[in-house]
Amino acid sequence: MSRARKSGATIIAVFTAVLMGLTLAPTASAAKDIPQDIPLVMGDKGDSVAKAQRRLEWLGYDLREKEMDKEYFGRSTRKAVKQFQQKFFIPVNGKLNKDTWRMLEKVGGGVGKLPKSCLNETKVVCVDKTAKLLRYVHKGKVKLTVDVRFGVPGLDTPTGSYRVWFRWRDATSGINGPDQPRAPMPYALFFNGDIAVHYSPPFAASGYYPGGGSHGCVNVADLQAVSWLFDQIPVGTRVYVYWG
Repeated sequence: MSRARKSGATIIAVFTAVLMGLTLAPTASAAKDIPQDIPLVMGDKGDSVAKAQRRLEWLGYDLREKEMDKEYFGRSTRKAVKQFQQKFFIPVNGKLNKDTWRMLEKVGGGVGKLPKSCLNETKVVCVDKTAKLLRYVHKGKVKLTVDVRFGVPGLDTPTGSYRVWFRWRDATSGINGPDQPRAPMPYALFFNGDIAVHYSPPFAASGYYPGGGSHGCVNVADLQAVSWLFDQIPVGTRVYVYWG
């Protein structure tokens, strides 16, 4: 059969199926997107669980080694899934359903991969806006992975390559106005004018929620992590902000 006839036959088959109310089988590429054993729940085992666990670990979630060794969907995996769902505004149920799997693939699919700009110097603060993560990379190895949030629409955190130009351990901001108490933003690493990586008490208190964000800074909710990071980063360190 000629290529033209094959194409025509395919169109006729699709048209006939639509008229008859049939559902066509997904293409091979579509079938690869979602494993057939999805949804995954506590107690499940296997390759899909292991793949999800590797991605969750790469995104900074703390999973039990025993669960990962056995490719077992246990309590720590369920906890990580729920935290991931909350972070990306997916209904929180602890199940690896289709929506959760797609988002996990989008933001965590490149396990172990970083942009070249995160690897070309001894120390780099590598900020992934898609995954909402900051990674501190030292000599090509990730030493810290921490959740962050960014500027609200209209006050977006800029992408690009910058340098830490000022460090301020007890930083405060007058963003609320001259007649209001200054807002605390400790452990601030300024890298683009008045835009900094810093600890955010409101982020620590409220976490992720639709519409929540900064005035352009990279907010960190983990006080212990950001205080440790502050001590590692001298003036001049590269800060690379990008969409993953």
